[in-house]
Amino acid sequence: MVLALVLALATAAASQAAQSPASTGAGAADQAPVEPIIDASKLGVSLSRIQRGLRQTETREVATGNPLRIEYQVQVFGAAPRIDALGGFDIGPGAPLSYGAPTHNDFLNQWTPQAYRSPPLPISSLAGWALFQLVKRADKSKCEQEIAEYRALVMQGVSAAAPRCAQ
Repeated sequence: MVLALVLALATAAASQAAQSPASTGAGAADQAPVEPIIDASKLGVSLSRIQRGLRQTETREVATGNPLRIEYQVQVFGAAPRIDALGGFDIGPGAPLSYGAPTHNDFLNQWTPQAYRSPPLPISSLAGWALFQLVKRADKSKCEQEIAEYRALVMQGVSAAAPRCAQ
């Protein structure tokens, strides 16, 4: 499907390019494309340096003797950007500074993203405790029901085994 889309776009672009010279009219055929004149001396380009670099490349290719081994050497000249390591931190004389070194908790708060910090109240522990209390209450009510049934049987004079649960 992607291939069909790419082919459709390429066909549309080719048909638009074929229609654009016809739609401009006869006046466009009279005008030749104007190329800007570039002065190489203003660009800071040295023709002698380029020629010297090409000669060095040729000698390097001859020295290796292996046409499959390709080496590229790129030389970039320019000013490196200034790196501000303390961007956004005010460390001047009037800056608010703490009274001492950061504590372990301060360090964790600074370096742990908010998404990975635990909430102030551990919700999973609270849910586990609530579930435990619910199960405990259900067991207690079941035990009380067994004891009540045992008492009723004993009061009727029926011989019955004592309940196994203990309160």
